[in-house]
Amino acid sequence: MKYKFSLNPYKQKDMHDKFYGLDLHVLAREEWALNGMNWDGWTPEEIQKIIDKSKGLEENVMYKYQVAYSDLVIYIYSDEVYFHDAYSEQEEADLIWSFEQFIDFMEQFKVFVAENS
Repeated sequence: MKYKFSLNPYKQKDMHDKFYGLDLHVLAREEWALNGMNWDGWTPEEIQKIIDKSKGLEENVMYKYQVAYSDLVIYIYSDEVYFHDAYSEQEEADLIWSFEQFIDFMEQFKVFVAENS
């Protein structure tokens, strides 16, 4: 799985700070909840912490992670991952991934952040 990661996901002019996330202009509509991943505080260590806690989950146990300064809440189970936008009007998840898909994404994102830190 490949995503277009970006240091300027909102395409702001004259932006000097790095803002790690996904290029929102190419993000598929059904994956729009991922816009909440955009944050200037990401580090490889923070991403690895999420990966490690996720991989250490026992069956029927959930790990909840909210991206700092974002409305995105991620509910991670040992088999599926649910992305919820806190301001979404729907009760069900805005996006559901398999556990493997989530870990693959986070590993790719960690490499991107490490290369651009």
